[in-house]
Amino acid sequence: MAGYHEKKLSRAVSQVDLAAALTSLPKEQENIVRYTQEELLSLRPKDKKKNGAHVEFVEVGLPPTDGVMTPPNFVAPAPPPPTPASPGTPPTLDEGVLKEKANGLAPLLAEGEKKKKKKSSGKNRKAAPTGFEEFYADPPITPDEHEEEEDLYDESRPFPDRVQTCIQRYRARRNLDSDRANILTKYLMLGGVDSTAKMFTGGLDKETLENSTAAEIAAIQATDYVQTGTKSAKFYDGSDKWVVDFEVVAKGFFSYRIPRMFSIDHEREVKLYSHVIRNFLNYVLHHRVCPEYTEDVMAARKVCDLAEKELWAIRQLQSKLPGDFNVAASTLHGGRYMQYRLNAQAWGLDDPDSQDYASTNQGFTDTEAERIFKTAVAFAGDDALFMKAMKPDIIITKTARKFYEVAEVERPSLNTIAQYASVKNSKGETGYIKALGVVRFKTWEGPGFEPEDFTDDEDGATAVKAEEAGLESFWLEDEILELFFIGLKLEVEAHELNVGIKFFDTVLGLHCSFHTYLPNEKMIYWKEPALNTRPPPTEDDPDVEERAMEAIAEREIEEDEKCLGGK
Repeated sequence: MAGYHEKKLSRAVSQVDLAAALTSLPKEQENIVRYTQEELLSLRPKDKKKNGAHVEFVEVGLPPTDGVMTPPNFVAPAPPPPTPASPGTPPTLDEGVLKEKANGLAPLLAEGEKKKKKKSSGKNRKAAPTGFEEFYADPPITPDEHEEEEDLYDESRPFPDRVQTCIQRYRARRNLDSDRANILTKYLMLGGVDSTAKMFTGGLDKETLENSTAAEIAAIQATDYVQTGTKSAKFYDGSDKWVVDFEVVAKGFFSYRIPRMFSIDHEREVKLYSHVIRNFLNYVLHHRVCPEYTEDVMAARKVCDLAEKELWAIRQLQSKLPGDFNVAASTLHGGRYMQYRLNAQAWGLDDPDSQDYASTNQGFTDTEAERIFKTAVAFAGDDALFMKAMKPDIIITKTARKFYEVAEVERPSLNTIAQYASVKNSKGETGYIKALGVVRFKTWEGPGFEPEDFTDDEDGATAVKAEEAGLESFWLEDEILELFFIGLKLEVEAHELNVGIKFFDTVLGLHCSFHTYLPNEKMIYWKEPALNTRPPPTEDDPDVEERAMEAIAEREIEEDEKCLGGK
């Protein structure tokens, strides 16, 4: 009910006609005594007109003796705006009363009351720098840090001690996420640094935290060590078998370890790998950890820049090689792609569902392969070669596994590209024949490790044969030659036809120009041999090993049964 009366009163007030009330007010005051002209002038001699409101004077009787009345038509001027307080002048407050500022923007506190601070939500707070930002640079070294590092990195200290301190301080000053930490760890372990996870270390007690400096705490929590007397042969042990070579370690890391342990499917991944190692090498130079190896460290930084370009080019070449011409030659003349096509046809007769799987490896049809092959011979070869290529009895005469290094790249001219583009396919469409250029290889001694597909009777030396001096030429599409670079190393299965044309249909490996296979890689899965307490087989008891293995298996079965029975 209270709400109903309030709404009714509000509606009645809004219906009041204020203009009519103002016009009727003078009529109701005709009998009121007013000022005379002389009296009004004596009271307000200068206010004949105020804020645009005109004051009217009339002849009336004497004013009443009990007071003075204001003229009814006089409009009072609007009050002036509040004057803002001067800076530094505290506002006056009534004791114990919460007032508002004159401008009405914010409340003022009562005397003796403290202003409460708003808690930050954290949404607008900037993340701390990681040290891997694009334009990040280490801050200048303070005098105290310079004095400290003069002792830590003094050349009189052994290099292993200096580089161990550098690695530990570097980890403490960089915000390494899991990806960057993994990259750095793999790089350091290749260089002989023991960066394996430490077991059962636990946390630091309160007394240690209170009585140790930040540097001492970082050293206690460190996981990277370069020290003599290590139990594992895969890490630096202080012997003469180890040498300091930043450049070679960087070459081995990017050319062998990165392609086998990390993904290079995206360009941003390749840039991440080079950025992490370059950032560490910059730290070594900035803090003058080993001035005697400055040139070596700078050479390692150049390897990082080179690896960033070459690894991504190699990744793109993997999806483009061996190229249309090589596939066409293989399809026509008994190469790998002819076998794929024949096998696909056989599978199609036996299993119709296998067609989708086999179609990806069939290469071209005979008609399309012949068009690509003969077009290449016509444009890239001479008349004599073209006449030989028109004969039907073209066969493969030589097949060998070859190790090549790119020595020269000759890309086609714009006129040649236009000639290839004008050739029509079987449907009469142009632009489907890709222009060819020439790549010249020189012999490469090989990657230096034994491939997994060698048999027990083979070794790496039998596959790498000394070749005669000179360059071997191959035809490749321009879109492939665009990605080639001088020094690119390839492992291919090369074929030579009886007309003198060479092609390859199998690419076994692509390697950087600085490919390096370190002996350290052979120790990656090394485990220290453990003493075998079981007696070896003898002539009197040849089955002792088998009985020992059976006993172990039975013991494991009994333990499993006990566990199941306990449940």
